[in-house]
Amino acid sequence: MLLEQALQFSVPLIDTLFLSIISDHAAAAAGAIAPILFLCGNLLWVIVFAGASIANQRLGAGLKDKAIATIWVFAFWCMILSLMLAALLYWGIDPLIALMGLPAQMADYAHHYLHVAFVLVVIWSAKAICQSILNMFGLPGWNLLANLIYFLANLVGNTIIVFQLFGIPDYGITGIAWASVIASLLGVLVSLVAIATQLHLPFKWGDIRRHSASVSQNLVRIGAPSIIEPISFDLNLIMLNSLAAKVSALALTAKIFIFNTFMLGVIISVALTTATQILVTQKVGAGKLAHADQQLRHSLRISLMGTGVVAVILTAFHHPIMAMYTQEQQLLGGAAWWFLLAALSEPGRTTNIMVGFNLRATGDGWYISIAGPLFTWLVALPMAYVMAFILNWGLSGLLLGALLDECGRALLFWRRWRQQHWHHSHIHAREARKNPERV
Repeated sequence: MLLEQALQFSVPLIDTLFLSIISDHAAAAAGAIAPILFLCGNLLWVIVFAGASIANQRLGAGLKDKAIATIWVFAFWCMILSLMLAALLYWGIDPLIALMGLPAQMADYAHHYLHVAFVLVVIWSAKAICQSILNMFGLPGWNLLANLIYFLANLVGNTIIVFQLFGIPDYGITGIAWASVIASLLGVLVSLVAIATQLHLPFKWGDIRRHSASVSQNLVRIGAPSIIEPISFDLNLIMLNSLAAKVSALALTAKIFIFNTFMLGVIISVALTTATQILVTQKVGAGKLAHADQQLRHSLRISLMGTGVVAVILTAFHHPIMAMYTQEQQLLGGAAWWFLLAALSEPGRTTNIMVGFNLRATGDGWYISIAGPLFTWLVALPMAYVMAFILNWGLSGLLLGALLDECGRALLFWRRWRQQHWHHSHIHAREARKNPERV
């Protein structure tokens, strides 16, 4: 899973490098609107996440037929939502870009990119469904292969587009967007072939109809609180990008370069969180709550060590890393301080990802879905504005606001896990209380 996530999360970094060859403004424009796509992706991932959590708990309890019915139900709802989001994106491109307040040239790049990239929403939906299925049945190697195909296809496509190989015209940022779409689609096809050949997931209409209401209700119960915090996070990113654009075009460009670079740390967090979620939910489904708690604590320690090493390395090599993107002296000159601030955010972000995902997976998501966004919007973001514009700290103020946000939410999330409300909120516990004879 670590290798799989490394390939998957390296793609935005590769895209940024190729876009920076076109121009700094092209890279900044694509990076500025990326949170909009990530927002749509997170809305879909919430359904997949909730559905996979339910299915894993069914598997842990030995209820395979109910688990398979759960997979079919959450896959249906996820694909329906993806089509709706893609349509909204397509028809709302210009208003969305206007709200971002991007400079004219960046806005033009963003329009051309999003006009193609909206298709990714539907492809990401299918990809998330397939990856969750392969992971829960112990076949992460196929996800690794799918993401390897995705990574290589994206790399080759970007190379052909940017350097105009084989007589290809200069498609610019539009070509980069199409390379991402085609590469993502190829990865999904690999996953579909794996599921079709390696797993037996019969479509039993009777089971699906019998369990659809229960699964849908549990999707809402887990997904409703789970959706709030990711939406808040992505809207916060969009707001920070807008504020960075108000500081200066260079500030926005620097923020995009730094954020995409530190996605390398997220690779470790997400990979270990994905594996931990499967283990924790199956242990919870089997009634082994103490083992589930030990698993999370162990995974969190490893994740913190891994992301810490990555953050130190990136900060130590800040100058050559920034020089890969640009030769703008102002960006090179400020890289050391900006990289340090980003590195200090990593422990908080790692804790938020690991603990937050597992709280939601075990049905205890309402507290963090309220407390987390409240802290972001009432404390961290106002402080970022004050530091950036009133104290005139510019981009450094925005990065300090992001640091405050990650650390504050991490403390809230960890405190909630230790209170052990999740012992009584998971699917099996609820169903045991409601219908003990049917569990």
